[in-house]
Amino acid sequence: MNITIIGCGNLGFSIAKGLANKQKEFNLDITATDPDVDLEKIRAIGINASRDNKAAVKNSEIVFLCVKPWIAKDVIEEIEPVLNSSQVLISPVAGLSIDQINAYSSKKVSVFRIMPNIAAAINQSVTCVSYDAEDEDIEKTLNVLNILGKTIVVDENKINAATILTGSGIAFILRFLRAMTEGGIEIGFRSDVAQEIAAQTMKGTVELLLKENVHPEQLIDRVCTPSGTTIRGLNEMENNGFSSSVIQGILSSYKVIAK
Repeated sequence: MNITIIGCGNLGFSIAKGLANKQKEFNLDITATDPDVDLEKIRAIGINASRDNKAAVKNSEIVFLCVKPWIAKDVIEEIEPVLNSSQVLISPVAGLSIDQINAYSSKKVSVFRIMPNIAAAINQSVTCVSYDAEDEDIEKTLNVLNILGKTIVVDENKINAATILTGSGIAFILRFLRAMTEGGIEIGFRSDVAQEIAAQTMKGTVELLLKENVHPEQLIDRVCTPSGTTIRGLNEMENNGFSSSVIQGILSSYKVIAK
């Protein structure tokens, strides 16, 4: 399967790396294009690199549009002459609706609007997706997106919200991890050791939660003993607005994209 990725910024490059990791397994022929990124950096991950969007798109079955919102229209109009009805256009462009994408081109193609995150680079993204697509394109495209991690189909009106949970969510989680690390330093660990402990604890916790498929409070109850250290720490965090701060942070981020 021929795949083109237009735009190799942070997200586009993460998608490129994730697909490159599995290209032999899934028989993928991947080309990434970008007017500014060093093409050798792209080739170094084992895929083709180009500055010619039209040439790359012409023979592709799936095209990822990983560009800034303000140039999306120009790029779609640029590649329109070589688009055809058998192709699929996948867009993670923030704020760009499926209707807008369709309006920018007179060619009828299957359109998928997605919101992955940079963990796509290691095939661990969660990718929310909605689509306006021909039936024969849906399974094929979802299979490609599943290479990047876990795919969840949502209504398009939830894509903006997904941007906050999956895209911005990485930063929120890492800030919590950094805070745990700093706390670990306060109680006597070197920075690198504290980070390793905190990161592995976070990884194990998430894997346990996903495997057991239970509510987080059920696992919290297993850790909290009466008059113990855990409940004391949790109550102190809540007394300082931990949960409400996280919720308000998510709501504040959502207000930016929902304008």
